[in-house]
Amino acid sequence: MEERLGYLVAQLAAAIADFERALTIDTQKLDPPVADAVQSGQAQKFEFTIELFWKTVKRFLLEEHGFDIASPKPTVKKYFELGYVDYAEAELLLKAIDMRNALSHVYRKEQFAVLYADICRYRGVFGKAAVGMMERRGEAPPPQNE
Repeated sequence: MEERLGYLVAQLAAAIADFERALTIDTQKLDPPVADAVQSGQAQKFEFTIELFWKTVKRFLLEEHGFDIASPKPTVKKYFELGYVDYAEAELLLKAIDMRNALSHVYRKEQFAVLYADICRYRGVFGKAAVGMMERRGEAPPPQNE
């Protein structure tokens, strides 16, 4: 089991780095069709990162604390209860889960624009939220860009 958690933590660190790198692209300087494609890619990296984040935390809580939690929001809440994130970070993570769910049902450009503006505010959030888990495991935390 430890091997699986180690793999997930490494994948999470890579996903966080990819997401952070993607957010460094200023889409306002791009032609509209290119900007649209880049924003879609940034949104996809956001979805992938929050999905991998909660699944890694789920595995971490099972292996390190014996909690077997089945779904994203209770996983984040338990992570908060154990002191790995503060209240504000937990709220952001819970909102990220809602945003990930909403992105699956976006059919209009206006809806995407609202969600995209929120995605850009997540720079540094996942790395900061993963620090406690990674430190407990003796892993180097992902770079934090705030």
